Amino acid sequence: MNKDIEASRLRVSRRRALALGGTISLGGLIAACSGNSGTATTTSAAAASTTTTSGASAAATSGDAVTALLAKAPQCVMSKEETQGPYWFDVDSIRGDIREDRPGTTLQVAMRVQDNSQCNVDGSIGAVSNAVVEIWHCDAGGVYSGFESGSLSANGGGGGGGGGGGTPPAGGMGEPPSGAPGGMGGGMGGSGETSDGSYSVGDTEATTTDDGTYLRGAQTTDANGIAQFTTIFPGWYMGRTTHIHVKVHIDKKTVLTSQTFFDETLLDEVYSQSPYSEHTGRENNTNNASDGIYDDTGLMTVEKQSDGSYLAVINLGIDA
Repeated sequence: MNKDIEASRLRVSRRRALALGGTISLGGLIAACSGNSGTATTTSAAAASTTTTSGASAAATSGDAVTALLAKAPQCVMSKEETQGPYWFDVDSIRGDIREDRPGTTLQVAMRVQDNSQCNVDGSIGAVSNAVVEIWHCDAGGVYSGFESGSLSANGGGGGGGGGGGTPPAGGMGEPPSGAPGGMGGGMGGSGETSDGSYSVGDTEATTTDDGTYLRGAQTTDANGIAQFTTIFPGWYMGRTTHIHVKVHIDKKTVLTSQTFFDETLLDEVYSQSPYSEHTGRENNTNNASDGIYDDTGLMTVEKQSDGSYLAVINLGIDA
């Protein structure tokens, strides 16, 4: 792994994480997590209550660009339930910019939640407002916050393409090196503790080994069912294709646990640049075709922006 990436790792407490990015008022969060009708009719109360600390968040991609790209993405497709993996815990943080100190290519992510029972072909109806979309993923070197020691071990000691598969953190729900699902949704394995936060209650958590919270966070969907994040393009680690984990919560209940993916040609393009190029050996590891969890319904639609960043979107179909 790049020594600069390693040296820059910053342990951030959950309390500090809430102060780093856009945070939400308690009243707004309560409104966001109760009484969702399943169809967007009014502007999200939570979105109206969002505040941003100075310098914490990058400007979100324009709404027109997001909706235009979402219109090109598959509509009204039921998202596949997937394993939550060994590295989830309830970070309990509503914020749009989840990068913290992580180096990497800027990635704007927009996810629209659609109720498949109401969704029409062009996606103009069926948007689910006031849902909470939570995402988490590894950094450019393949490491997850909260589980640096475990994910470094599982990545062959960090960065390089050699080495063994390692083991997930104690109590974690594994993603086997073959990529075969190790359990579905939020149900199996874990530390024995369950989430009890502002937007998630009852999901089994893994036991964290450090205070890191980078590349984790949640946003409330707006009147159009859209949640947006500013992050970095995720890296890769041994035994898995590149992916972003996602959960959708309604009334504090998880209604979807899934993973999203990227086109292989795009991965080659991004990983040819620093800092990703310093994590070698991907050609000897799992790609989309050989990954046991990959599913086409999770493939994101991506466009490169004029500033060199990327905008990635997906319509998440749920049974609301």
